[in-house]
Amino acid sequence: MELFKMKKSIDYKVKDGKLLRLDINIEGKKIKKIKITGDFFVYPEEGIEDIENILCGKRIKEVEEVLKKIQKEKKIKFIGFSMKDLVFAIKSSV
Repeated sequence: MELFKMKKSIDYKVKDGKLLRLDINIEGKKIKKIKITGDFFVYPEEGIEDIENILCGKRIKEVEEVLKKIQKEKKIKFIGFSMKDLVFAIKSSV
């Protein structure tokens, strides 16, 4: 049985017109690698790297729970998109 592998780029426009771009590699049902870019801000700046790192190895179905936890622990604030936007974009990749 062959393992499901996918590499995809997603451009997601959030409600107010901001762009959220994901480059995502998925193996099986887990995120192998993810890069999040776009015309938004994250505070603190290293928050986006923290999010990318913690998502690697996680199952798609775990994304929302993991993101809520890290956002609370690291006090990450998004400007130009919401946590729901990010979850939706990731889940739409499969």
